[in-house]
Amino acid sequence: MFDVLAYLFEEYQDPEACNDREGVMRTLAAAGFEDADINDALDWLDILCNINEGAFAAMDESYGLRVYSDSEQKRLPTEVRGLLQFLEHHGALSPAQREMVIDRLLAMPDDEVNVASAKLVTLLVLWVQKAELPILLGEELLDVVNGEPTMQ
Repeated sequence: MFDVLAYLFEEYQDPEACNDREGVMRTLAAAGFEDADINDALDWLDILCNINEGAFAAMDESYGLRVYSDSEQKRLPTEVRGLLQFLEHHGALSPAQREMVIDRLLAMPDDEVNVASAKLVTLLVLWVQKAELPILLGEELLDVVNGEPTMQ
């Protein structure tokens, strides 16, 4: 599923282009993805696109520290929680966006929840919301899609 989501992010500049599910499925199948992975990824993306931002809007008005529940701590590795805190602290994510990222990470299979998937989910949340990506942090997030940058 991770590879399908990365491919969608790379290939489609506008998330609304993914509304043609049949067309996107054909494109993904032609690119060599398995039907089960395609369906899982598109279902996951549909939920992200249809998340009621109002459900998380109150988070942007709150102040304080995000405390993770026991079940969240078990599913989200320390490095992922640290990344989310870093991104929020540096203005790449609002508290509401952070909660959307957490929601979508928890919807992924356990073996796919890691720093790379957290970066991709962050990019997808910002992509769906058509939010601006902070330049310096954007390079770090985009390495998950484009590969590690090389020094020149």
